[in-house]
Amino acid sequence: MAKDFYSVLGVSEEASQEDIKKAFRRLAKQYHPDRNKGDKNAESKFKEISEAYDVLGDAEKRKQYDMMRRYGAYDPRYAQQGSGFDPSQFQQNFRFEDLGGFGSFADIFSSIFGDEDIFSSHRPGRRSRSRKGNDLALTLKISFDESISGALKTIALSKPENCSVCNGSGAEPGTDQVVCPLCNGRGMVSSAQGGFSVSRPCPKCLGKGVLPGKPCRNCGGTGQVKTKKKIKVSIPAGIEPGGKIRLKGMGNPGYNGGQNGDLIITVDVEKNQQFERKGNDIYTRITISYPQAVLGAKVPVKTLTRSLNLTIPPGTGHGTMLRLKGQGLAVNGAPGDQLVEVQIAVPKDITPRQKELLEELAKTM
Repeated sequence: MAKDFYSVLGVSEEASQEDIKKAFRRLAKQYHPDRNKGDKNAESKFKEISEAYDVLGDAEKRKQYDMMRRYGAYDPRYAQQGSGFDPSQFQQNFRFEDLGGFGSFADIFSSIFGDEDIFSSHRPGRRSRSRKGNDLALTLKISFDESISGALKTIALSKPENCSVCNGSGAEPGTDQVVCPLCNGRGMVSSAQGGFSVSRPCPKCLGKGVLPGKPCRNCGGTGQVKTKKKIKVSIPAGIEPGGKIRLKGMGNPGYNGGQNGDLIITVDVEKNQQFERKGNDIYTRITISYPQAVLGAKVPVKTLTRSLNLTIPPGTGHGTMLRLKGQGLAVNGAPGDQLVEVQIAVPKDITPRQKELLEELAKTM
């Protein structure tokens, strides 16, 4: 099986660069040779996680690695999407030894692709396999109240879709397709790399093996068109900041007849001036007077659903945290609590009579 750098670090493919860095630091401390002297297994594990982080910790290397996992040596579609990536220059500009720092070219390549038949000579008639389309990712900002109660949001989405006129073939309806002259209909081309023959999707036909005899009038022969649509997204109640929602099949079209990718939405929750969430617990603050702190009192406190009277015990100090049981969020289990931080207001301006009383009080304490 292919080595999965995401699994090595214990993170998902959608993990942020910060999450990857945290995972590496945690594992590096655990398996560092200085802490495991003479332990060959720990040394091997440390090299493995270092190799994984060398790739995933660098945004550009990670992008290349993700591309290689999905498409092989390169993805020819990048050249047609205006990304600035030139497939014809991939061999000259991309160094496989940059992907890890451990082992030879063959070691790195095989660690990524495992037992896939990429070093062997290309077999005539072998066609590129269908592959799932790329996932799309976007961030959706919602209010604190929406994160608590849930919501139905409408978002505008712009992405490529298979052409409705040619059904993604790129050929004008009623015309024949012709065999691709570059790959001779195989959908794959081979090139020599360090003594090996590396097969990759044909950049001319995008792995299909055929070209439209007459390009489709609607898509110009690409088989895809840009679309704009509005979709409704259901925000589950209690979603946390950074939570993800996956919409199956709403990503980019599949490659060579494969299924569509997914749309992955990361939720960004706006801060609330009154409430702060930590797990299922809710934090808030109230301000009371000095006499209320000394003598005790009952003061109104707003919760997520209503207003309650909170008992302030006599002698409550500044910064004391009081707990309202069960007034937090009930997500995946028992409800959390609401924790109320008590702050004591100290007046800047007082009347002569108030000053006189305070001075008298000070003499008795």
